[in-house]
Amino acid sequence: MSNPNVYSLSPADIDCSGPWLLHPESPVEKLIPSLKKHGQLVPVLAVEDSGKKLLVAGRARVAAAEKLGMDVLVRYIDAADDISKAVLHLEENGARAADEFLKLVTMRFFSARMDAADLPKTVAPLLGLKPKSRDMKFWLDWMELEPEFDELLGLGHIPLAAVSVLSKLDETDRAALVRFFEKLSWSRSNAVNFLTWLYETSRRENKSIADLVSVPAFESAGESESPKDAVSRFCKAAKELRYPRLSELEKTHNKIVSEVCAGTKWRVEPVGNFETGEVLIQTRFKNREMMDKAMADLESISKFSGWEELFELGRDK
Repeated sequence: MSNPNVYSLSPADIDCSGPWLLHPESPVEKLIPSLKKHGQLVPVLAVEDSGKKLLVAGRARVAAAEKLGMDVLVRYIDAADDISKAVLHLEENGARAADEFLKLVTMRFFSARMDAADLPKTVAPLLGLKPKSRDMKFWLDWMELEPEFDELLGLGHIPLAAVSVLSKLDETDRAALVRFFEKLSWSRSNAVNFLTWLYETSRRENKSIADLVSVPAFESAGESESPKDAVSRFCKAAKELRYPRLSELEKTHNKIVSEVCAGTKWRVEPVGNFETGEVLIQTRFKNREMMDKAMADLESISKFSGWEELFELGRDK
């Protein structure tokens, strides 16, 4: 049972180093004006253990009081083990948003101390997740990955959803993929597509991903290549491996279109990955002058013989 009494302690007497303090330290500057004007309105939470005062929640208040040379108001609670302390710490900080980094360190903390089967019920509510949600499953799968992926996730270089593919790979193949995320930040769709195409190609051709990405198309980005261009290049190379016939059709299509539509703002795209034999042609304009120019361009490009070749691409598939 918690002790309802509040005690006054020196900040130096409170141990704020517990591993259950999962939230990152908050800046104390915002608390200082309030402490000066009103004093400490809410006591921090702590437990007594072998004569030590172990903080459970309120690290910023302790730091601010120490900076001002003030004592800290403390209320003692019952929390016999690290798991109980962490639960109380997260509940007391429930108003703070749980970002990806907090979810990561929280999952690592609890997964090291609990059976995986008990994690959803205990941890999900503390992080604002539903126990049976897709994100919770992603976090459970992430706990099986190597530590280097934690760093990449914390940096925002790889999305959590990438685990849907990474969890299917062996350790050697995952290790071969780390370099693609070390210096580049990937969107969810790009990362999942890139990994999925490599995984499916690996299965189809009975080759390791380490072998697939050893070719020049997957060389690391150079200094002159922008991060966006590097990600596009890697995705394109992975897609070409997965869909070689489709990639050849796209190359042919783009070559013809570049000739047919040269000097105009018209765009021509295949419909249904060339399966229908149809194309979509479109442009934009915002005034009469631009519209007249577009219509004149359309009449001109309609006379090019390249259209017949475009229509045949779909039929030849």
